[in-house]
Amino acid sequence: MARFFGPPPADAPLAGREAFARRVLADRARIMAARADTEGPSVPARPLVLLDLAGQCCGVDLHAVLRVTDPVWSDMPRRPDCPPGVRGVHGYQGDLYTVFDLSVLLGGTALAQPGVMLLLRSVSSIPLGRVALLASGAGGTVEITATPSPLTPSGFPQVRLADGRSLTVIDPARLFSSRYVGV
Repeated sequence: MARFFGPPPADAPLAGREAFARRVLADRARIMAARADTEGPSVPARPLVLLDLAGQCCGVDLHAVLRVTDPVWSDMPRRPDCPPGVRGVHGYQGDLYTVFDLSVLLGGTALAQPGVMLLLRSVSSIPLGRVALLASGAGGTVEITATPSPLTPSGFPQVRLADGRSLTVIDPARLFSSRYVGV
């Protein structure tokens, strides 16, 4: 048992503690009210991989991308039932990916020199199985808040980035629906 010598510590008067508690609560309420005014409604951010597509800026949902790599694929003979834009196949960790030219899928011309290939995660809503996309280049990631509403003529939404660029948001499931690639 410890013994302390000297006078016992004096308790602060109850009115002082109450005043302190009220001041802290008022400050906290003011800070929270100011934070709510600046944040606006809570909207989840959606991370996208930025792609350059012959000068056009596009973004693919980061969660749909398995790997970003150099464009390496094997040519395959064209079959009459082959969807447009198929450039060949690529093997990765025992799986075979169908390689598509993203420019052709969006209604443009084939890329002469693709600079990057995106391997997409397998999604049950994509009827083709494993898919890879070719683009001119990749430029990192960006986050957008919510899916924008204005649509391009091809049916993909557009968003304006902070630096003023316009970005086409590409949803892989929509890209590979029967309306766009005929599968």
